[in-house]
Amino acid sequence: MSDLPNKTDDSLFMTAFGALPDAACILEPVEVADDPAGDWRYISTNPAFMKLLSIEDLTGITLRERFPKYAANWSTLFQRALAGTSPSTLIHEGEEDPVVLEIVLTPLNYGSRRAVMARVRDITEEHRAHAERREADARYKVLFDTIDQGFCIIDVIFDDDDNGVDYRFVEANTAFVKHTGLTDPVGKSMRSMQPDIEDKWSSAYGRVAMGQGAIRFENESPAMGRWFDVFAFPIGDQMPFQVGILFEDIGTRKTMEIALRHSESRLHSLIEASSDIIFRMNANGTIMDPVGGKGLLGNVGESGNWIEEFVPANDRPHVVAALAQAIATREPFRVEHRIRTESGAVRWLSSRAVPVLNDDGEIAEWFGMATDITALRKVGQQLSHGAQMLRVASELGKVGLWDWNVETGELTWSDEHFRMEGYEPGEIVPTYDIWLERLHPDDRTATNLKIQQAMQDGCEYLNEYRVCHPDGDTRWLSARGRFLYDEQGRAVRMLGAIIDTTQRRREEEWQRLLVAELQHRVRNLIGMVRSVARLSAPSHRSVNDYVDHLIGRLQAMGRTQSTLTRSPGRDVDLVELVREELLVHAAQPEQYHIEGPPIALSPHAAEIVTLAIHELATNSIKYGALGDTGYIRIVWTTYEKNNKPWITLRWQETAPHHKTKFNRKGFGRRLIEERVPYELQGEGRFDIHDTGVLAQLEFPLSRGGSILETRS
Repeated sequence: MSDLPNKTDDSLFMTAFGALPDAACILEPVEVADDPAGDWRYISTNPAFMKLLSIEDLTGITLRERFPKYAANWSTLFQRALAGTSPSTLIHEGEEDPVVLEIVLTPLNYGSRRAVMARVRDITEEHRAHAERREADARYKVLFDTIDQGFCIIDVIFDDDDNGVDYRFVEANTAFVKHTGLTDPVGKSMRSMQPDIEDKWSSAYGRVAMGQGAIRFENESPAMGRWFDVFAFPIGDQMPFQVGILFEDIGTRKTMEIALRHSESRLHSLIEASSDIIFRMNANGTIMDPVGGKGLLGNVGESGNWIEEFVPANDRPHVVAALAQAIATREPFRVEHRIRTESGAVRWLSSRAVPVLNDDGEIAEWFGMATDITALRKVGQQLSHGAQMLRVASELGKVGLWDWNVETGELTWSDEHFRMEGYEPGEIVPTYDIWLERLHPDDRTATNLKIQQAMQDGCEYLNEYRVCHPDGDTRWLSARGRFLYDEQGRAVRMLGAIIDTTQRRREEEWQRLLVAELQHRVRNLIGMVRSVARLSAPSHRSVNDYVDHLIGRLQAMGRTQSTLTRSPGRDVDLVELVREELLVHAAQPEQYHIEGPPIALSPHAAEIVTLAIHELATNSIKYGALGDTGYIRIVWTTYEKNNKPWITLRWQETAPHHKTKFNRKGFGRRLIEERVPYELQGEGRFDIHDTGVLAQLEFPLSRGGSILETRS
C-alpha cells in the first residue's frame, strides 16, 4: 500500500501527479447513511485522465453523482483493491464505445485516511493486435494440422565442426505420423526414434540452419522404407536457424514411376522386336518420318508423301479413305495395305497410328508403327482356301463336322451339321445337352455311353443313331469321331464327322422288301403256273392250241407281275391295266370303249382282273367282236355295300354273228365265275347272248397282296 503525501509535499505531489503521462485519478471512500457499500469521492484527476475520458475535472464529486450507472460495480472493485496490499490490474471494454482500457488500482495510505489511485491506459490497439495474433495463430494451427503434407519444425544438433548430426522436433502436425510412421515426435531427436537414419538428412538440414537457404529435393530413406519429397526452409532471425520441413511420402508414386520406366523399356523393346517400322506423320498423314524399327522401306531419305511413294496404285484409295476417316473422327488409324520396298518387292503391312492432339484438341501429328504381315497373309489365304475347300467338300459330300472343347463345353458345328440336326445354320448356340435332346429317346442312353467309353479308352467313336426333327421327321445319322488328350492324358477336345444314312437305310429296307417279294414270287410261281396249266388243259383239243393259250395266259401274268415289281406294294391303275391288255391283243381304238371313274386296284385284285380281261380279249378275237366287225364296251362303276366301296366291271360285246357256240365251260369262264368269288370275295357272271358275250365282275375295293405271295 502506498502512503499519501503530507501537507508539505502536497504541492510537489500534485505537480508530479498532474505531469503523469498516463491518465490517473485518486478516490477515497465516503460513508453513506443506510448504505453499507458507501460511495467514493474523487480527490484528484490529472489532465491526461480528463483528456482520455473527455470529461471535466471531477475533484470533489462522488462516483454516484457522476457515474450512477457504474457506481455500484466500481465501488466493489475499489473496496477490493483497498483491502489489498499490491496493485491490481483490470481490463475494461466499453459497452457502447469499442475502447479497451487497462486500469491499475493501487491502494494508498495516509495516516488514518485511505484512498485508491486508478491509473488508466488506452490499450485498444494493443488489444486488437493481440486478437489478430490469436486469430492468426488459430488459423495457422488449423492449417498446420489439416494439410495433407507432413510438416515439422526442428532444431538441428551440430558437432564441433558445425556439421548437422541429428535434429530434435519442436513441432509436428497430424499428417507427420502418416508420412513417417513415427509417433509422438515433439521433444525427441530423430536418431532416438530411428537410430539407423541416413546421415544425408541431418547434413542437408544443417546446411539450411547455417544459412544456405531453402532447398527442395526428392530422396529415399532405406532405413524408413520410404521416398520423400522435401521442402526445407530456415525459420528465425539468427543462425543457427530453426528449420521448417514440408514433406510428403511419395513411395507409391516412385514405385509407379519405376514400374512405368520398366514398362516403357519393355514396351520399347517389344515395339522394336515386333514392328518393322516405327514412324511419325504430319497432321494430315501424308509425310512420314521413320524413327525406328527394322528399316523395311530401306533408305527413305527426305520426308515425302509415303502413300504416293510406297503404296501401289490399287491400294492408295483404300489407304487414303482410312486415313481421312481417322482424321475426321480423331480416332486411331489402322489399315492393311501393300508397299513396294526399295528393292522392288511387294510386301503386306499392317499400319497403326494414334493422333497426338495439341492444346486446342486439334491433331498435331501421328505416331505409329507398321508390321510386315506378308507371311501371315499368305498363311491366312491358305487357311481360308483350305477352309473353303473343306466347307464345299462338306456341303457337296453332305458331311457334317463338329469340334467339342471338353474343358469349356464349347461346341462348334459346320453348316451341314446344323441341317442334319434340324436347325438352320447359326440358329442356336450348340451345346452337348442341346445335341443330346435331339436324339431319339431310345438311342440317348446307348449313344452317351459310347461317347463316354471312347473318351475313357481312347478308341475311335463309331455310332449310328436317330435324331428327331421339329417337323416330326426322324433321320438316321452315322457318326465317327476321336478324342484329343493333353500331356496328363485328359480329354480336351473331340473332333468328328457325321453323314445322314436315312436314304441308305430306306434303300436297304426297300431292297429287303424286293428280295422278300421275289422270294415269295419265285417260291409260288411254279405252283401258279402248274395251276394255270392244269386248268387250261381240258379247254383244248390239240396240243398246239393248248400251248398257245397257256403261253398267252402266262404272258398276262408276267405283265401284271412286271407292273407290280416296278412299284411293289403300290396299287395299279385300272384304265392302264385294261388298255395294256387290249393293246397286247391288237385291239384298235374304234373297236372298244372304256368308261369309268379313276380306280386304283390292289395287287391282288389287279392279278385277277388282268387274267379275266386277257381271257375275255382272247375269246373275243377267236369268237367275238375283236375277230369280226363288232364292238366292245368296258364300263365300271363304284357303289357302297356293307359300308365298303365296291366296283362293278362290265364287259359287253356287240357282234353281227357268232363263229361258234360256247357249249363248254372254259378257263376264262371258270376264272370269272369261280375264282373271283374265291379270291376277291365278290361275284362273277359270264353270259352269252345273241349279240355277244356279257361278263360282269363285282368285288370290294380292299387292300390285298399278290396271289403269288404266301397266304395262310
